[in-house]
Amino acid sequence: MILEVSRGHIQVKIGDRTATAQGEMFFLGSDKMGFVLYRGSLKFWNAPNQNQIMTVDDVDMIVADIQADFSRGGHTLEVES
Repeated sequence: MILEVSRGHIQVKIGDRTATAQGEMFFLGSDKMGFVLYRGSLKFWNAPNQNQIMTVDDVDMIVADIQADFSRGGHTLEVES
């Protein structure tokens, strides 16, 4: 579940943990937005779980969750390594 979207990051909650993915917001010329997500920015969970390294499965789950939320709203998500 997306908790926050800003010009430079998206914060999500997965189960009882949160994560922040860095990226860049862009606008498509309509009332819809887009976001370029930097997949490589997803390495550790947010506090209090900051010592837990994310697995590839964790990162895939986070990206899929964000993609699902964006799709429901008609927004665009691009993922870069």
